[in-house]
Amino acid sequence: MRSSLQILLFGLAAWMIAGCNGSSNGPTPPGPAPFTFPQPEVRESSGGSLTTTLHARIADNMLVDQFSGDQRLVHTPTYEGTIPGPTLSVQPGDTLSIDLVNDLPANPTVQRGGGFPHDPYTTNLHTHGLSVSPLGISDNIYREMRPGTTNHIQINIPTTHPSGTYWYHPHKHGAVTFQLISGMAGFLIVRGGPGTLDAVPEVAAARDVVMGFQVIRTATDGTVPFVHQVAQQFGTFPFFTEDPLQQGIWSTFGLDGALGRSYFYYTTNGVTNPTLQMRPGEVQRWRLLNASDSDNLLVALQGHGLHVVAMDGITVAKMYHLKTGAPVVMGSGQRYDVLVKAGQPGTYHLQALDWTTNPESVSPSPQNIDPEQRTSLHSFDFPTPCVAIGPFTCPPPIQQLSYPVNLATVIIDGSPLNMKLPADALPVPTGLPSVAKMLARKPDAVRHIAFEICANKVGTVMENPQFRVPSCGWYYAKYDASYWGGAPFNSLMLMRDDDDKGTHSVPFDPNMPLVDFKKDGLFNPSQPLFDDMIVGNYEEWTVVNRSFSDHPFHIHQNPFLVTAVNNIPLSPPEWHDTFIVPGSKPMPTAPSGAQPNINDNFIGSITFRIHFEPQTVGCFVAHCHIITHEDIGMMQRLDILPGPGLPSGCAVGE
Repeated sequence: MRSSLQILLFGLAAWMIAGCNGSSNGPTPPGPAPFTFPQPEVRESSGGSLTTTLHARIADNMLVDQFSGDQRLVHTPTYEGTIPGPTLSVQPGDTLSIDLVNDLPANPTVQRGGGFPHDPYTTNLHTHGLSVSPLGISDNIYREMRPGTTNHIQINIPTTHPSGTYWYHPHKHGAVTFQLISGMAGFLIVRGGPGTLDAVPEVAAARDVVMGFQVIRTATDGTVPFVHQVAQQFGTFPFFTEDPLQQGIWSTFGLDGALGRSYFYYTTNGVTNPTLQMRPGEVQRWRLLNASDSDNLLVALQGHGLHVVAMDGITVAKMYHLKTGAPVVMGSGQRYDVLVKAGQPGTYHLQALDWTTNPESVSPSPQNIDPEQRTSLHSFDFPTPCVAIGPFTCPPPIQQLSYPVNLATVIIDGSPLNMKLPADALPVPTGLPSVAKMLARKPDAVRHIAFEICANKVGTVMENPQFRVPSCGWYYAKYDASYWGGAPFNSLMLMRDDDDKGTHSVPFDPNMPLVDFKKDGLFNPSQPLFDDMIVGNYEEWTVVNRSFSDHPFHIHQNPFLVTAVNNIPLSPPEWHDTFIVPGSKPMPTAPSGAQPNINDNFIGSITFRIHFEPQTVGCFVAHCHIITHEDIGMMQRLDILPGPGLPSGCAVGE
């Protein structure tokens, strides 16, 4: 049985997202043919500022089903009525001034509260990857922008900020999944500045193309449902049950083999499988963004190698040349800038590959460190039909989309161009500490974070407490029905301080082997995870993953330098703001029976160094960028203090 069974079973089932439409992006450079590939509207700064308005509103967009070719109208929350929203283009030193007008409908009057997702139409805005202030009216994800309000946002971009590919999206806890899968996202490009990749002649000569990958999922009427209000677990089990109390929190999206209840669309800039034209020998710069809520995307171009020049907005010191047909591995939220040199005339597909058939080339890093199968978070409706196991049967097979998914079709034609790739050595961003300094500096603190998943479903191996991580029992007692808005919820997506070890239960209780943890395991907006993160400090963190799912780790405000994956050093280390923490291996193959025990398994990890920049004093978050996990608590508040014992300036919880 394929591992999607276990994704559901251990609280890891997920789904899809996407969007629609766009316009041409600026003047056409000389040489290549007229450009018709869809590009979002561009709003560009002038005279040191970009002042604009973003309306969050329900809009109609037309999408084409990739399997049937049917055109369907979707009716979803958007920015400015389009999927994705406008591209915001700024420069280092600019002021980004946005009036966000929430024209979304009123929130439901009857809904579950507490830690359960609620208020689907309250929003805010996060500038993912920008190293800016998290306080006040800046990149403050604690703001709540309710329907019917206009909310001013002002973000001062440092003069030393690295140029690159960033993005914006909603970050209202509990509603992010709903809004992101509807299409609420957009590019945020920082251009120019000192030591910029933009100034490399071969890069400047290349056509600049944004490609935002989204996976839109709707009900059959084209709307996006919110969560299953009576859910008591993450995924549906027994599979295909019609019992509402055994259906997962996201079952409203037609997951878990519930056929005929939903549609989904892989889109690039709001279009399914758009066509891009190139001439032989032409070089283009593609800014790739994984704006899905949860998918690991293995993005490859048939017959071509991708040349990686930036990751998560930050230029690499030396270009990576991937093998022909090899993918870049993009966790949710990640960006890769790649150069593509067109080969022989013909038709080629840019594809999301099947993670189950590419184990030799799917490392989280282009250095191909410790490659493994990257768990892709889908249910039985994708990419293959369900397989019956024991008493669990499947509906009749149906026609459906399957891997590889075409993200774009590239047609190479016309008279050749003789464009060159740049030299491998690229300009190092001057606004970040040097890699040498990051490695040589003794860390001011060494921290350990754990992603853990707790489930206890009868009929699965995790019914047996020996198959759960030891922290589960204590946190089940802590996060009871009152925490979840009046009903129990038996899937915990924990992100916690792994140096908070707890103590052994006395007398020993197999259901609660460890007790008395001092810190929260789920998101608490009123309490930072640490009380000694000081501006200017250098720290080393290790994030471990005690679950069978990959978890893309994302920290707001400051990028981090990844030095090791699964304890294997990266050479050179890589700057990121989002990076996949590999899941535990081997993976289970069935819900029950002889299956791997997470407590005996190899545990994935990443290690990184981080420096806290002066403009980032305040409170923000770090979390798993599988948004269905983040929305139910796999996130922690972090505070950077202006000095030891001084307040961060954050008003949340006061």
